[in-house]
Amino acid sequence: MTAILGYVDLLDRVGPVNDQQREFIHRVQVSVESITALVNDLLELGRIEAGFDGQKEVVPLEGIIRYSLETMNGQISDKHLNLHLNLPADIPQMRGNPIRLRQMLDNLIGNAIKYTPEDGDITIEVEVQSEQIILRITDNGPGIPPSDQPHIFEKFYRASNVPKGVGGSGLGLAIVKSIIDSHHGRIWVESLLGKGSTFTIVLPLYQQEIAKIN
Repeated sequence: MTAILGYVDLLDRVGPVNDQQREFIHRVQVSVESITALVNDLLELGRIEAGFDGQKEVVPLEGIIRYSLETMNGQISDKHLNLHLNLPADIPQMRGNPIRLRQMLDNLIGNAIKYTPEDGDITIEVEVQSEQIILRITDNGPGIPPSDQPHIFEKFYRASNVPKGVGGSGLGLAIVKSIIDSHHGRIWVESLLGKGSTFTIVLPLYQQEIAKIN
């Protein structure tokens, strides 16, 4: 794929191209980039499901949330979205893989941005209960049809009402669920057509073992 894309990029350097040829070149570039993204997603999903990312450390979830939002600030600004961030003063640490947790957040927040209309609202909130942390990501996009909701975490599945022109491989939420499963957590969605969706993630908090001195 890299070789194909490289040669396509060189075509206009060999000689002049007309508008129709330029359009064909653009279509090839878009197709190659889409296939490359699909292959990368499949490889990522395979690594997660195979347990190659078993190494975990104590991580501050708040820092990962804020870092993810910082990298997506441009997309949020471009669509004039209203971001509502509700985080408790002190979020306890959890044990996990920071790269995968960031990937999980990027996918979920990225979807919220993608499907929320301009000037819409996105809410991210965290709640701490007992020995678990609850993360909710809410948008006011088109919502997910009830018949689609039981399947949206399946590989290659996309909701039947995805707006025309909105791309995706159908693997993003499958990757999210695999990451959450590997962290012994749970995820589900609540959605109403025309109102939006809320994805709720429950993850266990880090329980520090205290050595007993006899």
